[in-house]
Amino acid sequence: MVPKEVEVLVFRVLGPLEVERDGTALAIAASKQRIVLATLLLHANRYVSMERLIDRLWYDGGPYDPRSSLHTHMARLRHTLGDGRDEPGLIETSQGGYLLRACPESLDLLRFRRLVAEATQDQGHAEGLLQEALGLWRGALLGDVPSDVLHREEVPTLAAEHMSVQERWFDLALRSGQGAQVIGELRAALSAFPLSERLCTQLMLCLYQSGRPAEALEAYEAVRGRLRQELGLEPSQEMRQVQALVLHQQPIEPAHLGITREDAAPGSEKVKGSAVMAVAADRSSAEPDPSPLVGRLPADAPTFTGRTGEAKSLISALDQLGVAAIAGPGGVGKSALAIHVTHRIASRFPDGQLYVNLHGATPDVPALTPREALGRVLYAMGAPASAIPDEVEGAANLFRSMTRGKRLFIVLDNARDAGQVRPLLPGDRGCGVLVTSRRMLSSLDGVRHLQLDVLPEGEAHTLLGRLLGTERLEAEPEASAEVVRRCGGLPLALHIVAARLAIRPDWPISAMASRLQGVERWPGSGEKADDQAIRASFMVSYQDLLTCTAGGSAARMFRLLGLFDGHDIGVRAAAALADVPAVQAERLLELLADAQLVQTYVPGRYRMHDLLRLFARERAAEERDAADAVRRLLDFYLATARHAVGALSRSQLWRAEVGPALSPHDGIALRTREEALSWTDTEGHNLVTVVRQAAGSRDDDVTVALAAALSYVLFTRGRWRQELRICETAMEAAIRSGNPLYLAIIHQNLGTALSASDRMADAVPHLEKALRAYRQVGVPRHEATLLDDLGSAMCREGRYAESIDYHRQALRIHRQLGNRLGAGITLTNLGLVHQRIERFHDASRLHNQAIAVFQAADNSRLHAAALGNLAEACRLAGWPERATGHFEQALDLDRRAGHGGSYGYAERLWGLGQALHDLGKIHDARGYWDKAADILHDLGLISASDKHDIQTSAAPETPEVIQRQL
Repeated sequence: MVPKEVEVLVFRVLGPLEVERDGTALAIAASKQRIVLATLLLHANRYVSMERLIDRLWYDGGPYDPRSSLHTHMARLRHTLGDGRDEPGLIETSQGGYLLRACPESLDLLRFRRLVAEATQDQGHAEGLLQEALGLWRGALLGDVPSDVLHREEVPTLAAEHMSVQERWFDLALRSGQGAQVIGELRAALSAFPLSERLCTQLMLCLYQSGRPAEALEAYEAVRGRLRQELGLEPSQEMRQVQALVLHQQPIEPAHLGITREDAAPGSEKVKGSAVMAVAADRSSAEPDPSPLVGRLPADAPTFTGRTGEAKSLISALDQLGVAAIAGPGGVGKSALAIHVTHRIASRFPDGQLYVNLHGATPDVPALTPREALGRVLYAMGAPASAIPDEVEGAANLFRSMTRGKRLFIVLDNARDAGQVRPLLPGDRGCGVLVTSRRMLSSLDGVRHLQLDVLPEGEAHTLLGRLLGTERLEAEPEASAEVVRRCGGLPLALHIVAARLAIRPDWPISAMASRLQGVERWPGSGEKADDQAIRASFMVSYQDLLTCTAGGSAARMFRLLGLFDGHDIGVRAAAALADVPAVQAERLLELLADAQLVQTYVPGRYRMHDLLRLFARERAAEERDAADAVRRLLDFYLATARHAVGALSRSQLWRAEVGPALSPHDGIALRTREEALSWTDTEGHNLVTVVRQAAGSRDDDVTVALAAALSYVLFTRGRWRQELRICETAMEAAIRSGNPLYLAIIHQNLGTALSASDRMADAVPHLEKALRAYRQVGVPRHEATLLDDLGSAMCREGRYAESIDYHRQALRIHRQLGNRLGAGITLTNLGLVHQRIERFHDASRLHNQAIAVFQAADNSRLHAAALGNLAEACRLAGWPERATGHFEQALDLDRRAGHGGSYGYAERLWGLGQALHDLGKIHDARGYWDKAADILHDLGLISASDKHDIQTSAAPETPEVIQRQL
């Protein structure tokens, strides 16, 4: 029996989502509620798991506690629909999910399927029944429901179901001789799915049956052209048969009218694909057009020479396929060619160009995982770090979603293998990708491969002339030819040799040719000419360093730079590595840059070519002067990380006491929060490497000390995935040390990082182990912090009784220790738990107690936060006027303390907007929401698309980054 609530509600999903109650439209403005409702309706009368609903709500990164947030959205949806909670109603709940009850009279999708089933059973009325079923469709499926996963995984299936019914109806019209009556509908269907060979075949038959053979042939040619251009395919056998029938004026046979979609297997997959593309087009047209991406492509070399044929071939391949790959040995100029080609075609990609070094062949530097590479690309495209999924598949799906409809070009340099590249290929043909690799990535489908050889002798000679000046080459033609031959046509070798000659204008080229002849082969290189040429150029340039003004200092700096595994290095870090003043380090680095032994791509940052790094390490091993260099560099990073902790939070300074009592190096004196965060962003790619290098040296104290400091710095910046990798690396050192304090710290950091990444099931065991370890070593202050962390984790898991118990234990310890600030923070957390379970009077009481603590301590940041929490509790309790006053107090405190522009300030602006909206002051609310959105976007906590949605919605939904904090 259908519940009474369903009898008065009518749902429509075959087009925009619509709900009516007693014939009156019911508005569901919140996007998350629309997603939940649409998902339940598509699976009406079947349980939908919480995992599936969460996936559709937060495919691009969700809240800390997705289940609790889902419960909240479901409760609001039930309230909107008038669904009762005390008796079985419209939406039923089970342990694992939800079920929405509906019938064909209340849901158009069920009515559509019932009519199709009746048409199968009643052949005499089939045509009319199918026409009635098709009449229920009202446009783009759920075009106003903003779930990328739903549109990717469910809408295409419904679109294919719709097309299948359309095809049956068109067949019936043809068989009954009524083809002329459906030509308009056929043309519209073919316009929506322009690669559908089945629809084209039916349209041709209808036109021919109606005496319009010329139009039938025009339809054939139009679809044939699209198939060849977009897929490189010829039409199916069925299409060609009908074309021949029309050309030869033959009668339509019954077999032509009995073709089913299943019979047309060669076309069915293409039809399905075109359905997906059509849906994507509908989605992208409704989304805001964000500003073009900032180009992050290295500059084109002004001396780039030759490669005309290769460049032309690559550009042609990119025009046809969108993806091309360059393979070749080190030093042959793969990256230079890729960058040159990209600059030539950059104007075709107005949404920007991105460059990613995948480190597939960098000595002792792990190649980027596909997830790491996706994270860098997505972050560069504007996705907040917190919104990028942990799993490769989820990140790849977000990448394809963000590149849909874009004209974006990506250079994937130095790839290791096809598996590293494949997730980074956009699904949109409007984008372009150029890959470089030492080896041919032949398993990549749909990619044009170019094997890059050394420069021909003429082009190599031209390049050397551009580097040195043609007059100098013309003065010594034989010696110049010998240098070109000795360099083996390798651009890298030519650049290095030319750099040595350029700073010695009085040297004859013949002297360089003689020196190149005398260099021994690379150990283990066999007879490979490219290895010999590169080694010769490296060795000559290295030997020249020993004779320059800086003497052995530059050569030593070169050797030591090769020992660092990081992506690049700054002046201060290089100074620590070489144990020289920063001014001298910069002078040596610039000397190396002039010699083409390092590259400087932004002021103050330097990096090495992979082969040069290998050569530098070889020389360091032979010279035996690098014993303490890596330790000095680790000390530099440790000291700087400790300064960053102090700049971010005085209460976390205990982290600076973990490990070695004093670092021998001063590091960079970071004094402000802004300086600490800027340093974290600049060194972001190196920090995991630094901890990994410390662990590799088996210096457990330094490894754990680095992890203790850097974990907090990265957590504060929202770089939780990097924090996880650091802690996972340091865990082995902590275990090896046998020090329970080390184990407690690393388990704590792992737990908080996992919690921030919404991996609560993994986080809780680490937090529990940390708690036991802190109790073992007798550090009650940290024990209280862990109890607080566990309380917050339990709250996010919906285990509220356990949460309250943990927080009460923490509060008792804080009070015993006289830690008033710690007690105030725990009171705040307890208040938030009571807010979650709608005990608003208790929540207000606890928040007021916290306010008193922070006010007495003169801590304006915590005072403002507690006032904001009190305000939100009042708002949720239905006291908007009281909430408005508290929010205004909190914001005034923020402004006077200089906290404007922080996350907390944005959170309180948003809350004030909600309170004013509750009071009916819509215009005032809009102003506060817009300001909050600006701040959240500036902080990288919401995307440009999220900001646009907020600032264009009449009643925007609270951003997830705020929801998970309250």
